[in-house]
Amino acid sequence: MLLEMQEISVEFPGVLAVDQVSISVAPGEVRSIVGENGAGKSTLVKVLAGVYPHGEYSGSIHLDGEAKQLTGVADAEANGIVMIPQEMNMVNDRSIAENLFLNRVPKRFGFVDEKKMFSLAEEYLEPVGIQASPTTLVGELGTAQKQMVAIASALSKDVKVLILDEPTATLSGHESDLLFEQIAKVAAQGIACLYISHRLEEVLQISDSVTVMRDGKLVGTRPAEGLSEKSIVEMMIGREMDSFFPERDVTVGDTVFAAKNVTVPHPMVPGINVVDDVSFEVRRGEILGLFGLVGAGRTELATALIGHAEGGSFEEIRVGDHTITSIEHSSRALELGYGYLPEDRKSTAVIPNLDVTRSISVSSLPTLSRAGVLDAKREYELAEEYRDYFRIKTRDLLTPIANLSGGNQQKVMLARLMAQNLKVLILDEPTQGVDVGAKSEIYRILNAAVAEGTAIIMISSDLPEVMGMADRILVMQRGRLVGEFDAGQASSKDILEAATLLSPAEEMDYVV
Repeated sequence: MLLEMQEISVEFPGVLAVDQVSISVAPGEVRSIVGENGAGKSTLVKVLAGVYPHGEYSGSIHLDGEAKQLTGVADAEANGIVMIPQEMNMVNDRSIAENLFLNRVPKRFGFVDEKKMFSLAEEYLEPVGIQASPTTLVGELGTAQKQMVAIASALSKDVKVLILDEPTATLSGHESDLLFEQIAKVAAQGIACLYISHRLEEVLQISDSVTVMRDGKLVGTRPAEGLSEKSIVEMMIGREMDSFFPERDVTVGDTVFAAKNVTVPHPMVPGINVVDDVSFEVRRGEILGLFGLVGAGRTELATALIGHAEGGSFEEIRVGDHTITSIEHSSRALELGYGYLPEDRKSTAVIPNLDVTRSISVSSLPTLSRAGVLDAKREYELAEEYRDYFRIKTRDLLTPIANLSGGNQQKVMLARLMAQNLKVLILDEPTQGVDVGAKSEIYRILNAAVAEGTAIIMISSDLPEVMGMADRILVMQRGRLVGEFDAGQASSKDILEAATLLSPAEEMDYVV
C-alpha cells in the first residue's frame, strides 16, 4: 500500500473527533471519505496533511512502508502529501506562476528567476487545461480555474497523495466535470487521491472505494462499484432510510408575500440586468422553490428583496397588509416579517467570535430585553429551546459557533432566523455544504415551519431537493422568470429545459 494510517485518534477539549481510525490506500486509487458533519473525516485528513502535526494525534502514518512523524504542512508536502482545502489560500494580486510556486520560487544569484518560473508554470499548467498565461493575476480566474491551479501546484511538488476537501462546493456541473477529468488523470499517474464530499452522486461517479465515518469512528470501506447513494446514507446515519424527503400534509393559504417588477442592473455591463422585471408571490404554508443555473440571478433577486443588491429596485413588495416601494436595509424586512438566510454562510451570516447562545439570539435581543437591559435567563432559555428543537450538536451553549460543524452552523443560522417568528423565510441554498443527516434535519424543520403557516422561498441549485421539498417551482434564467411548475406534476426534464434553453430572440438579447 502507498498510504497506511493506523489507529489514528484526535481529541479536542471534551470531544473525541477521531477514534482509532485505520485506512490504507493504494497508488492511483481514488478514495472518497464520507460522513455527516462532525463525523471526523476532515480532521482525519488534516492529520495526514500536517495541519495537526505529530504529537497532536495518536496512531501512526506510513508512506511507501516508511513511518512518518509529520511536523507540519510543509513537512507533509515535502513527503508528497498535498491538501487542497475547500477555501483555497491564494494571493489574488499575484500571478498564476507566483501562486504556483508560492514560498518556493526558482532563484538565480539570489533573485527570482522569472524566466524559469514562467517556463515551469507553463509546463505544469498545460496538463490541467489552464489556457491562461502564467502572468495572469489569480484574482482574474474563476473558482474552477483556481482549483486547477491548485492541482498544478500539487503536481509541481512531486505529489504522492492528493487530498481534496469539498472541491466542488462552489462549482457548476460543467466545472465539476472538468475537475473530475483532472482527478482521473492524476490517479492514472499513480497518485492516490483522498476525496471528501457531501455530494454522493459525484462520490459514486469518481471513486474506486468509499470510506464511511460516523461520530469519529470508521464504519467501513467498500468498493464504489455496487454501492448506491441510499446504502451510503444508511452507513452514515446508522439506520435504514425509507424516504429522504419527509412527507407533509399542509394546507396552503392566501398570499402572504408578493414582489412586483424586481430589477437589478449588472454591476459591470451597462444595459444588462442580472434580475430583469421579476414578479412573483408566495402563499401562507407554501414552500416556493426557486431554481436556476449558476448566474440565473436567484441570489441577486433575494438580496434585492432585503435592500442589499446594488442598484436593485422594485415597484412594490407586499407582506401581509403592508406595502413598501423601496427598502434600504434588511432590518426593515425583519420589521415587516420576512428575513433572508444567505448562501455564503461563513462570510455573511456566522459571527465567529459569538457562542451558540448569542448566535441564536443576536437578532432577537430587542425582544429579550426590558428597559434596555438584556434578560440573560430568557436568552439562554431561547437558545436551549432551539438547540433541542433543531438537534444542534454542540458540547454546550457557550461553545463558539466557529467550533461547530458546517451542518450545525447552518442549523444555528436557521434558528436565529426562525426565532424571530417571521411570516416569510427566504433561504438561499439552505443545505449547501451540509451532510445528508443535517439535510434531513433541515427538511424536517422547514416542513414543521410551513405546517404552522410560515411561507418559505427556497433557492436551490439541487433539482431533486427542489422537486422533493417545494409545492411550486419557479425557474429563472439570465435574470428572468422563464417557467412555473407544480412540483407534484413537473418532470426534471421540463424544469431543466426551462433553465437552459433560450429562444433565438432571447439569445440575441444577451449578446454582450
